Amino acid sequence: MTEQKRVGAVTSVTSGKLTAVLDPEVKSLSLELNGRVYYVGQIGSYVLIPVGKLIIVSMVSEFKKIDFSENGKLSQRCVMDLDLVGTVKAGRYERGVSVVPPVDSPVFIAEDADLTAVFSVFRKYGFSVGQLSLFERERAYLDPNRFFGKHLAILGSSGSGKSCTVSSILQKVATYPDTNVIILDIHNEYSSAFPDSSKRLDIAELELPYWLMNLAELEEMFIDPRDENAASQVSVLKDLVVASKKGKNPQLSDIITVDTPVYFDLSEVRAKIQYLDTEKISGLGTAPKEGPFYGKFARFLVRLDSRLNDPRYSFMFKPREYVQSSSFKDLLNMMFGGDQTEQITIMDLSGVPFDIVNTIVSLLGRLAFDFNFWNANRRDFPILLVFEEAHNYLPSGQAGSGAARRTVERIAKEGRKYGVSCLIVSQRPAEVSETILAQCNNFVILRLTNPVDQNYVRKVMSDTFAGLVDTLPALRQGEALIVGEAIPMPLRVQIDYPNPEPSSADIKFFDKWKQSDVKTDIPEVVERWWKQQRG
Repeated sequence: MTEQKRVGAVTSVTSGKLTAVLDPEVKSLSLELNGRVYYVGQIGSYVLIPVGKLIIVSMVSEFKKIDFSENGKLSQRCVMDLDLVGTVKAGRYERGVSVVPPVDSPVFIAEDADLTAVFSVFRKYGFSVGQLSLFERERAYLDPNRFFGKHLAILGSSGSGKSCTVSSILQKVATYPDTNVIILDIHNEYSSAFPDSSKRLDIAELELPYWLMNLAELEEMFIDPRDENAASQVSVLKDLVVASKKGKNPQLSDIITVDTPVYFDLSEVRAKIQYLDTEKISGLGTAPKEGPFYGKFARFLVRLDSRLNDPRYSFMFKPREYVQSSSFKDLLNMMFGGDQTEQITIMDLSGVPFDIVNTIVSLLGRLAFDFNFWNANRRDFPILLVFEEAHNYLPSGQAGSGAARRTVERIAKEGRKYGVSCLIVSQRPAEVSETILAQCNNFVILRLTNPVDQNYVRKVMSDTFAGLVDTLPALRQGEALIVGEAIPMPLRVQIDYPNPEPSSADIKFFDKWKQSDVKTDIPEVVERWWKQQRG
């Protein structure tokens, strides 16, 4: 380290933080090195502290002036709070710090050349998501194996650039022949971002037959937990479903369980439940008396019939193509088929009734997990599941009792063992299941303005970097703070803009209002409304 780069000395040491005071000789907070100007003490910038043969890399988390007494004279000195992030040993960067710098250790500013050495470990992958915000000549390189394979969360307020960030990151892997990404697209935003590498499946038009649901999903769909007869309804439903599955699949009858994804006849199950609900038992010489389940299925039948008779649910309860167990293979081939040329499968949920989105997400997520659970070649077939607008169906706290949350929590806990990883996307991280976010090892955090969300992110991040959350409201659109195992240190990055972009751009109200030649055809809107046809 050259004296020209020295800016101060360590004055205080704790287990994960340091305090350094700038040298009196530092008259300006801008320092020119090799034709480039660096700003001393800028939040998020890096400094280097030699300790023997090691160089400790630290990040500036706070910068302030304090009153300082020296030789009986009172003056003001600049003080930096530093977070310890990594170590350079024999020219190679390692995450973490094994030796804490002692008091009076010199502190040097890090320039572009120093960061190039730090990122050399990750350059070999050639995977960069954007430009470092504070170093215009340096790109942010990541370890893509750890980035995609250890669960990832992309968080940010509405308008911060989440959809563009998701699109930009996935576009960088969409060209690889064996990429397998499934996007659960709530608002049909992503088809335009992957015109040549994606396959869009409109769930409202594609048949997703009811017999693929497991007992938990059937229970959520048909049984009101507030019903005093709910326990009896679950027990009878389970027995009748198993009986129907065995009857329709005699070759598998010895191994079938209620969760086996084979065909059963829902109308047959309904008829038997209707019979039990109205059954009266005749006795010798006595008037018929009510059966054990008489009247206990009234609310169940109302919920079931409302689903069966509603045309919005036809894609699930009135299948025409998938009406036998063998068709299950065709459905899986469409979702995961090895002969497909598209690397990204977009599950368009925009036309799915909101009240069953939770169940549909559970079903799709579980199909992906179970597929690789039973796949002997799972290590060669990793799957990334993208949960867009996750706060809508993966809720936190007491509200989180739905099937989708239970399914995704299981994937978050066990998925990596079976080659299934999650990408959680949300504008309200405080409303997303704590269990799911706690399993994420990498965070891409865009601008967050809500204090509740900021505090929540601070809790799920390592204590060492929790102070970085204070910078979130000041981030530009598309700029993110990246923290996790996939990067050498916390980074502030301007994410590359996607090309093409998703159809999530804000509508320019003022520009549209100024136009006079664009009119809406109200009768056409009404026809689309009646026929449930979206534009």
